[in-house]
Amino acid sequence: MTDFDADVDPVRIAAALTVAVALLVVLVGAFGHGEVLAAASEADLSIYAIGFAVMGGCLLLRGVVWNRLLESARYDGRFPPVLGLYLATRFAKYVTPYGQVVAPPGVAYVLSRRSNVEYEAGLAAIVGGIFANTLPYYTFGGFGLAYLLVGWQVTGSLQAYAVAFLGTIAAGVAGAALLWYRRGAVERVLLAGVSPIRRVLGSIRPSLARSLHPEHVRKRLEGFYGTLETIAADRAALLAVLVLGHLAWFLFALPLYLTGLAMGAGVPLAVALLVVAFSKVGFLAPTPGGLGGVEVTIAGVLALLAPVDPATALAIALLYRVVAYWLAVVVGALAAIALSLWW
Repeated sequence: MTDFDADVDPVRIAAALTVAVALLVVLVGAFGHGEVLAAASEADLSIYAIGFAVMGGCLLLRGVVWNRLLESARYDGRFPPVLGLYLATRFAKYVTPYGQVVAPPGVAYVLSRRSNVEYEAGLAAIVGGIFANTLPYYTFGGFGLAYLLVGWQVTGSLQAYAVAFLGTIAAGVAGAALLWYRRGAVERVLLAGVSPIRRVLGSIRPSLARSLHPEHVRKRLEGFYGTLETIAADRAALLAVLVLGHLAWFLFALPLYLTGLAMGAGVPLAVALLVVAFSKVGFLAPTPGGLGGVEVTIAGVLALLAPVDPATALAIALLYRVVAYWLAVVVGALAAIALSLWW
């Protein structure tokens, strides 16, 4: 899958990851290297290892979600390439800053080149998959926040996390509403953004410039919304996708509970789910996969809600991210290589 590989600059990725890991080292130093390492060394590896199997189930279910949505985009291929494409997309998303925004257009292009799916239809299906996999952060997080407000005394620090989380919900809802209900505005913004690019390409790549002609862009946008409407119209399939998305997210969050259990920290399951939901705030950090920001958020909320000291909270956060982040990076890289060789 050379098209995908061409979009991924190994040097830039390595540089970004190096900086992010350096920030993690500084973060651990702030909490105390000795204390954090001592806490991590107490983990029961037999319990901790279960988290990797659980995360494997999460990745598989999310691949199924993508497959269901791509069927609405008239994908008629097999499931393994779709699972591989999802994993490769996750790799691209996790190794580039703000990869959630950067990765989908490139992956939709690869899909259009390697299958019968039109670019705009594939992009719509991928956006639908991102929505199905992101929505549980807010549903589980909303229930968790209600539980928090009823059963806990919300301190100043915890209130700051709650406000930031509510801010991400508001931004997500506003963005989705704008995308769905203000299509004319979306079209105008898109055309305004494409116009200068088209002028520059006119003297360099005329064929590519023609593909950015306003009428062509409008046609693509119509196809994008048409696929979204097809997905929304099939209520049974949409319900199945949302249920699978929530089940996958539960499996995504469960390893945090298992990590706490492995370390004898006794983190309640409800708290673990809330902490993972709040970790969405950490993805605002301009680092690959939110490295540093997510760990700080998880450790901060854990230290406030669970009976653990700050060093143990950070150790739990780091071990959880090995399962939730680094596993996906490794598996996603292998999937990208496999797709480039065999698809």
